[in-house]
Amino acid sequence: MRSPLVASLLLLLLGSPAWAAVPTGFTETNFSSNALTPATGMAWAPDGSGRLFVTLKNGAVRTVAMKDGVLETQAGSLVTRLFATEPTVHTNSECGLIGIAFDPNYVVNRYVYFFVTVSASEQRIVRYTDANGTGTARTEVVRNLPTTGNNHDGGGIGFGPDGKLYWAIGDLGNGTGVDADLTSMASKVSRANLDGTPANDNPFNDGVGPNNEYIWARGFRNPFTLTFQPTTGQLWVNTVGTGYEQIFVATRRSHAGYNDFENNQPVGNDYLTPVIKYRTNGTDTRNLIATGGAVRTAGVTTFTTTGAHGFRKGELITFEGVGNASFNGDFYVASAAAAPTTTTFTVAQPGLPDASSGGGTARTQGLGGSITGGTFYDATLFPPEYRGNFFFGDFNSAQVTRATLAADNSVATVDAWGSGFTSNVDMAVGPDGALYALGYTNGVVRRIAPTTTAQKLVVSSLNLRLVEGGRAVFTVRLAQAPAAPVAVQVARAMGGSEDLSIASGASLTFSPTDWSVPQVVTLGAVEDADADADTATFVVTAAGLTDESVVATTIDNNSARLVLSTTRVLIPEDGTATLDVSLSQRPTSNVTVTVARTQGDEDITVTAGATLNFTVSNWSTPQSVTLRAAPDADNLDGVATITLAMPGLDARALEAVEQDDEPLAPAITSTPGLSAVVGLAYRYDVEARGRPAPTYSLVGTVPPGMTLDAATGLVSWTPASTGAVSVTVRASNGVAPDADQTFTLTAKVDEPPRAILTRPTQGERVSGNTAEFFGDCVDDVGCIRAEFYVDGTELYTDIRSDNHFHFGGEHNRWDTTGLSPGVHTVRFVVVDSAGAQAEQQVTVCVGDGPCEEVQPDAGVDAGTGTDAGTGADAGTSPPPDKEDDSGCGCGAAPVAPLAWLALAALASRRKRARAE
Repeated sequence: MRSPLVASLLLLLLGSPAWAAVPTGFTETNFSSNALTPATGMAWAPDGSGRLFVTLKNGAVRTVAMKDGVLETQAGSLVTRLFATEPTVHTNSECGLIGIAFDPNYVVNRYVYFFVTVSASEQRIVRYTDANGTGTARTEVVRNLPTTGNNHDGGGIGFGPDGKLYWAIGDLGNGTGVDADLTSMASKVSRANLDGTPANDNPFNDGVGPNNEYIWARGFRNPFTLTFQPTTGQLWVNTVGTGYEQIFVATRRSHAGYNDFENNQPVGNDYLTPVIKYRTNGTDTRNLIATGGAVRTAGVTTFTTTGAHGFRKGELITFEGVGNASFNGDFYVASAAAAPTTTTFTVAQPGLPDASSGGGTARTQGLGGSITGGTFYDATLFPPEYRGNFFFGDFNSAQVTRATLAADNSVATVDAWGSGFTSNVDMAVGPDGALYALGYTNGVVRRIAPTTTAQKLVVSSLNLRLVEGGRAVFTVRLAQAPAAPVAVQVARAMGGSEDLSIASGASLTFSPTDWSVPQVVTLGAVEDADADADTATFVVTAAGLTDESVVATTIDNNSARLVLSTTRVLIPEDGTATLDVSLSQRPTSNVTVTVARTQGDEDITVTAGATLNFTVSNWSTPQSVTLRAAPDADNLDGVATITLAMPGLDARALEAVEQDDEPLAPAITSTPGLSAVVGLAYRYDVEARGRPAPTYSLVGTVPPGMTLDAATGLVSWTPASTGAVSVTVRASNGVAPDADQTFTLTAKVDEPPRAILTRPTQGERVSGNTAEFFGDCVDDVGCIRAEFYVDGTELYTDIRSDNHFHFGGEHNRWDTTGLSPGVHTVRFVVVDSAGAQAEQQVTVCVGDGPCEEVQPDAGVDAGTGTDAGTGADAGTSPPPDKEDDSGCGCGAAPVAPLAWLALAALASRRKRARAE
């Protein structure tokens, strides 16, 4: 395994990040840090502090702060600070620390929530308290979220306009939870109270029935990210697909259709139609009927396809070959019938005469093949037409797409907006009003802002939601330096609820030196007796500048919830343990709480407090529940579930564990690796259970140089020569018998790597500035870089640790426009961590001219002899009807041996998303 130090040195060799291409009128600024990789998500602290939280796959959370209005750097690199590190993280494939959300009352309680994979069989939502920039008081809010330790783990997390906690999990890569399955949270959006208990009004809550009470919506293949629309509170879920990337506006009990449907969901039965979709790594082309395929009346054209088109409102369509050429060109879908089986749709073609024609084709735009994070633009720095727009990224295409919305909140247009956003995983709007994008593999934070703008008020967070009794903030700054100080006033508009008010920041002043530093306006909301959300508009004004408005809405939740002193009780065998119960707030009437064992070990019982009575006066006084664990003959720890319930109001479940007092002989539960490489460190962490806790030792003939830590069980060895050795480890705790584990460990010399050039293939014709040039390395210790040669000249080196390499660092980055038409030789060289190399070479034809010299099947792999290149990649994904979507993921093309095992985390989902 490569050490973190070596990995950091490799990242340093990457040099400056590549620049993205943004539209005219916008400027991109790159910020980078070796400490921000591999990054999985980001979010701005909603307190106006200018701190950007970045989650890393390995479990670390780091922050970057604004200084004088810009992200703080030192010696050209971002200054980062460690907020927290998750103690246990499983990072295989797409697992790890993969989601972040701030509590809706974060300004008051300082709670930050994270979605993390803790093992190959469990994910959790945990909460930290932000104590002056450091995460403290770690609390596990929701446990036992499903995973198989591989892909499609989801990770989207957020808080809705109802103040509830939402999260999304995919189908775990093997079809878990799809279709009508309501027992698993896999393939679902789930919803909970802030204490982690299921919300009582979740649509499939059936009490003691088989359903999982957390489920809120279903049918999602791989919902990596989700976001709530600021203006409406609607939940938008970005879902990585097999044949289509889809964005859904999920609603209570709705069904996105997986795994029966993708972009062809039927009408009815709560099925959702995607509001945005695009073909995975490709485009869709539909034929228009020959007669009447295009009919224009009063500037609106109705097109009819020969089969179901599957187009969505706002989608950009290219029309070609229609008999009457006036119908040809690029147009947005203005309307499409609700049923996906329809063959008609309309576009606006104003100013053109009525006409009828037919024939030709309608083709969608290519946007990529693995959708990533998205955000709504909720600030005023961008031009007015950008307000409320939805931006999202795609990992495969490195493209950012912009969607505009119509007055009825439907999608009006969908367009490619920016390109070159390498390894983009997430996007967010900063307190300065700029759009920020985050790279997974390169540690890059990109800031996109208008190149020039007239003086105006820059307000961020135009739509706020406040918990009753809580606070929330928005920020204000200027667009450019003023000639003299500018006074800004904030006031509640007439007609707004008086339950909402300005707590601080009603008067702000910006000088010619601090104009770019966002200043904070804090709003407060008082508690009231009703259950209705209150709304008020706050107007930001300055002399000579256009007013801006912020709409604030309360989160009103007046129902009492159970408050438990613990969610896990340890009970000594033949002993008792207690917990305290109270209510979160005064109930409207007296309530009764029942406490009972609902499943598990019958030796655990409720001996006191089986019925608790709370009144409108004693609701906050804790009452005790006593649990007992009866003695038994075994030496195992019994486990039971204790359920506390207020009928029709709230229910909580806790785990009760009997702490058995009989001695338990040790048993080794871990499995060793059986191969080692000469000169490289071998590690095996021996794990055993027993009572008391066992210690570890090596017994018999110990290989020279091998050690074992008696307390932790870590075996360490660096073999000096080849050969097989017998190893025996022992776990002992004074209870007979000891546990021995014997295995044969074989040391071998480092094997040379094998180069697999996937694209271009031998004899392939290439052209343009987006040609494919990528491949894989298969090696026993892993490769550290690949070199890309054209006609003997090295043009690019890709440095990474997942054994999958691209010219330019990603798909479609080989620019062939500088090559002369004709035959050229390309060579792909891989280098492993021990310095061994292998290569594969092919000849290609550039341009449209003849290339008779190019012969097929001439690829050579210098490490292992002939190899024409059999690697499969997202860039050559087969159509969906050719894919094996059993979960392991493969297309029609064979996959390079071991390539999938070597992929790192999110790269497997995104760079090779279609092969899942």
